[in-house]
Amino acid sequence: MNEKKLYEFGSYDKLGNLNSPYFVSMLFLIFIGSYIIAFSLVDIVKYYNNFNEIITVKTIFKDLYSNFKSMYYKGFIGSISSYKFIMIFSLLCVIFYIYNTIKHKLEQRKLANYGLSDYYLKKKLKEGYIYEVVSGCVMDYDKFLKQFDNMVQRNNMGSCEINRINKIGVMVRFKHKTPSIELLKKLRVKDYMKQGKLFLGFSGGFKKKTVPQWVNFKDLPHSFALLGTSGGGKSNTLNHILFSVFRNFNIVDTFIMVDFKGGVEAQPYQKLEDRYKTGKINIYSSSRLELYKMLVRLDITNKARQQYLISKEKKKFTNKFIFVFFDEIAEILDFKGNNKEDKLIQDKTKEIIESLFRTGRSSGFKLFYATQIFTSVGSGLSNSIKNNTIFRILHKTESSEGIHSVIDAEPLQERGINVKEFEIGEMVIKNEDKYFNVRSLYVPDNFVNDIRIPKSKIDKTFKSEMDKLITEQIKQYSFEENIYSSSQCMTDFNLSASENYINTKKPIQTFEEY
Repeated sequence: MNEKKLYEFGSYDKLGNLNSPYFVSMLFLIFIGSYIIAFSLVDIVKYYNNFNEIITVKTIFKDLYSNFKSMYYKGFIGSISSYKFIMIFSLLCVIFYIYNTIKHKLEQRKLANYGLSDYYLKKKLKEGYIYEVVSGCVMDYDKFLKQFDNMVQRNNMGSCEINRINKIGVMVRFKHKTPSIELLKKLRVKDYMKQGKLFLGFSGGFKKKTVPQWVNFKDLPHSFALLGTSGGGKSNTLNHILFSVFRNFNIVDTFIMVDFKGGVEAQPYQKLEDRYKTGKINIYSSSRLELYKMLVRLDITNKARQQYLISKEKKKFTNKFIFVFFDEIAEILDFKGNNKEDKLIQDKTKEIIESLFRTGRSSGFKLFYATQIFTSVGSGLSNSIKNNTIFRILHKTESSEGIHSVIDAEPLQERGINVKEFEIGEMVIKNEDKYFNVRSLYVPDNFVNDIRIPKSKIDKTFKSEMDKLITEQIKQYSFEENIYSSSQCMTDFNLSASENYINTKKPIQTFEEY
């Protein structure tokens, strides 16, 4: 009997209907078989305890034969009355078979009701099920995705995840839905800060209703996008991220915030710099010329850092990260210059930003940007920037085109995530092939008051080596001298054309290690 026939003509069929004659026959065979086996096991134990005979395969079969003869002469009822323990064991085997069969039969009926009769329950998990295609049937993964709501309703958890596990299998795992604002309102974000980790927020777990999620800073890619329409919680999520960054300021070499929406978002971070005078925090909120000059210095730094890695035979920076935040990047990239000089500055600005997204990974750059839309029209984002944006955070968005330009439709369907129905603070995060559906905690605007930045020590060896490399890059760099000259750049780096040293009284663009 092949696998298909065994499945369809066994205890139940594809529609979950019980095959009564087969079921009763199996009960009888299991009872008799388990009785004989248990009877033999009792005798084997006796042999072992008495040491009268060495137990071999031959003795086991001999004992089985003796049991058959004993049952024939004593009669079945007589044998039962002699071995109460063996009788109990046999009944337990029968009960187990009944329980297991009924459980799988009911599961098969549910599948049939969902239009998934071509699948059967392969394995029960603690938090879900593994299904496989019935032998002879064809895998249709879309059927599972279409039946997502029915899958959710079958349990009291509120959500589930559906994933392929092989060519013929599907895994369904039930979990709690994303925690509500009410459930999280008493929690404080500062209590979830961890050294070396970025705190993402809370997801619903398979067992717990709230599960905090972190990502190691060292494992983060170099490019991040924060997307969603106004009112979805983007500003709060940005503060959420910045809280983790400032709490891990030991890994920060330079922090830059670009806010061309009036500088309101950047103001608290300027106050943080004024308080602690780290020399690492730089804010740009109005002058596009100053923004361009800053980007030129970052471009030079990027090239110098690449040379540093080559000289040290290293692949990438694992600390001394350069964090750059563009709050509403469309205000920067979609700007139209009024004159020739403005247009030149704008073209150079976009060129350098694209270059950093393409080449800044190994150099220790962490590039964040926020925008309402991810499509090229209206955002100014080029395909180069979008393709190099690895880490994507998506808040509530009404446009299906906008949603699927950020994250493909299938991963969202597999997890039952409907971005259009997100509440404030809820988001889906895509980090390469990993997905998180979380809700951020509320972060007050004055959260910087909870930040404590201790004094840092200067890595003089690193500074000295970087100064030399930066000086060499400045000599080779193609400047628009009428806008920003090499001598001005040298001054902004606090480098002397004749000597390579750092003027510690004005530590702009420093390279400090915590």
